[in-house]
Amino acid sequence: MFSILDVFYLVFSQLAVGGFVLLFLIPKGLVGANFYRLMGSIYLLVSVLSRCADLARHRQSVTFLNFFGFWQNPESILVISFVLILLLYTLSWWFKSPRFTRLLFFGGVICGVAWIVLSAQRYFQIVQLPGGMFLLPLQFLTASVLLGTVNSGMWFGHWYLVVPDLPVVYLKRFNAVLLYTLLGMGLLLSLNIFFRQQSTDVVSFNLFYQIIFGMRLLIGIAGTLLLYFITWDCLRPKSVARDVLGATRAATGFLFIAIITVFLGEFCSRFLLLEMRFIF
Repeated sequence: MFSILDVFYLVFSQLAVGGFVLLFLIPKGLVGANFYRLMGSIYLLVSVLSRCADLARHRQSVTFLNFFGFWQNPESILVISFVLILLLYTLSWWFKSPRFTRLLFFGGVICGVAWIVLSAQRYFQIVQLPGGMFLLPLQFLTASVLLGTVNSGMWFGHWYLVVPDLPVVYLKRFNAVLLYTLLGMGLLLSLNIFFRQQSTDVVSFNLFYQIIFGMRLLIGIAGTLLLYFITWDCLRPKSVARDVLGATRAATGFLFIAIITVFLGEFCSRFLLLEMRFIF
């Protein structure tokens, strides 16, 4: 039996991992340590909230002892490991040890990816989809990139207010990754709908599920794609040449709106996964 805690756990775990991994798009010498302290703190908080949801869905009280001592399965160990690595990574920016910081970053990436892949294992038995054991982890990883791109990209866009002469090309990187990830998500969605049409024993679409699916499609994917094009227009050479700071501020604002559309779309997607047993 699944609950809203499962949805919360999945989305927030994918946000924490995706946002942390996507920091590799920003060269380390481009921005100061304060940026990485901020990002590390944000994703540390998100991963802690995800761990709390993990405890709650296992009917465990959220206490300090349970947070670090309740090891239900290897997935729980990966959650705790990721939280500890993120904590050390964030603290390491107060000390001048770039090699240790780099080691923690790659350790966090490996641990985080393993966490996301393993989190899909619990849902293999409910997915009525050929090759679900491969497609579900792929969908979770794609969602992690999507969530991480808009969130890390939005925070990086705010950093142009701190360092106005930052090259615009790096903000364009986040927007380009957003486009490619949306295309991948659309391809996965089309593939899963095709498989669903070939299946006979499936949960039917009632009005409620149709509304959720419509929100997933129109807001989560189509709405975010529209915001990509608006952000792309803001970052065109012509717009940047006219007003660099204004262009980056406008792009950052639309990335903030994209966070809302992506979050809504991913919450709808996980809900439909758990209720209808298909990847949407």
